[in-house]
Amino acid sequence: MLLFDIENMSVWEALQNTKEPIIMYGTGNGADKVFEVFRELGIEVAGVTASNGFVRERFFHGFRVTPISEFLEKYEKFTIIITFGSSRLEVIENIKNLAEKQTVLVPCVPVIGNEIFDRKFLEENEEKLNKAYSLLADEKSKKVFENYVNFQFSGKLKYLFNMESEISDAFNDYLKLNESENFIDIGAYRGDTVEQFLSFTNGKYSNILAIEPDGKTYKKLVENCKALKNFKALNGAVACVDGVVEFSSAAGRQSSIGNGAEIQAFTLDKLSEKVTPTYIKIDAEGAEIDIINGGRNVIAEHRPKIKIATYHKNRDIFEIPILLSELNENYKIYMCHHPYIPAWDTDFYCV
Repeated sequence: MLLFDIENMSVWEALQNTKEPIIMYGTGNGADKVFEVFRELGIEVAGVTASNGFVRERFFHGFRVTPISEFLEKYEKFTIIITFGSSRLEVIENIKNLAEKQTVLVPCVPVIGNEIFDRKFLEENEEKLNKAYSLLADEKSKKVFENYVNFQFSGKLKYLFNMESEISDAFNDYLKLNESENFIDIGAYRGDTVEQFLSFTNGKYSNILAIEPDGKTYKKLVENCKALKNFKALNGAVACVDGVVEFSSAAGRQSSIGNGAEIQAFTLDKLSEKVTPTYIKIDAEGAEIDIINGGRNVIAEHRPKIKIATYHKNRDIFEIPILLSELNENYKIYMCHHPYIPAWDTDFYCV
């Protein structure tokens, strides 16, 4: 039995039992994954829509991509399935407005892998979920965890909105960065999180090491950070062992280790040999556990502050806090979700 209340019905069970027409909103990779699960479960779709500017004259999984206005005219009541991700406030507000008139659900398919957060997943991992929940350092984080699990299970937006907070709250309340940090940025992208780091240290620091595996993005990272002192960038991956790995570059959230071109890989322990990190950000499209395992020594001995993504794989919600607490029992682990649909931009903050 879970240590907190959980919805009675999963989003998949709810959709199997609904009498309302089901309209898919979105035509990307997430929608492909949802369609795949729907086929396995025998869930029928009545139509497909997309945001303004993405409708055009085209088809998706055999359905004409239709403006939402046509479905609003055709059906008095229907269920809208959100299958894309966005942090844009106008997009989120539009979804909130739709939810005032129609049933809106978000079937949560993982960014990496195909394991869905259904009743079987919940029951098989109940003990680990309870352990991770118990490791959280404050009641606010536990409430985030409760809402996160309920959202992943039920797809109901109320849980997503109940756990939102601004990223500044996490930095000010938990990380409390100072002006002499040694920062390792894993998954540095174009330098956006370097910029974020600088905003919370008044532009002062000791060292910054930024690692980005995608070649084109790496060039933009170097260009955007060229004026920084004591800054170094590496075009490579961070993994559980040093060497060479395959990296599939698909831009943004779909890039990941595996089935692609060979690139150099480093362990976190190896990267920490010259400068011991005091703060590490890990956002690595599903490689988070491997990265932690490759940094066992520095984590155990030095307990650097860590901001780590927890939404790429469903198991991250319990595997990450359990592993970190095993490596260093002195960690205080907090959890935050910052505005995004679905529950992307959900992180553990470890200090």
